[in-house]
Amino acid sequence: MFSYIEGIISQIKDTSIVLDVNGLGFRIYVPPSLTKSIKISKAYRIFISMLSNNGVPVLYGFLTEKERDLFELLVNVSGIGPKIGIALIDGLGYEGIIRGIRTEDLDTLGGISGVGKKRAKKLVLELKDKLISLDNTSEENREILSEVLKKLGYNKSEIREVIEEMDMENNSLEELIKLSLKRLSKKNG
Repeated sequence: MFSYIEGIISQIKDTSIVLDVNGLGFRIYVPPSLTKSIKISKAYRIFISMLSNNGVPVLYGFLTEKERDLFELLVNVSGIGPKIGIALIDGLGYEGIIRGIRTEDLDTLGGISGVGKKRAKKLVLELKDKLISLDNTSEENREILSEVLKKLGYNKSEIREVIEEMDMENNSLEELIKLSLKRLSKKNG
């Protein structure tokens, strides 16, 4: 299974994009809000969930790994398919869904087209305990740190090496950035 695909956006439609990877175009269904925030001819890393629709593989994509992971939890709830999963992420965002489930806010969850109160109850019942697995701030910090260092001009191997040395669990993002820059300046200077 794919975790992500990196490539150049060659086409944007209301609910899908085509990501060109070395001449191979992947049609990926995405939240409509994502289509408004990306640009044609720009490179992106899209986190992928591959589902089967009558035996045909269909790709669903997100800009963050945590959105993809949440989508996969959502579509595993009975009665919630990919369309509703995308609608929830598009309408409420990652934090809104998490908050809605944790606080059992059936009005907010049920207010999304296709959800309703019955499905909202089911979401809360089935996912409230599973949300703990999504609270992985160390993985989020790893991604942000990697992007920051990349923008500062460090190459992938330097970034990977310094991130492997970091204690992602016990440091804030700010501390991780400071420590990384110190280690990189010692290695390069």
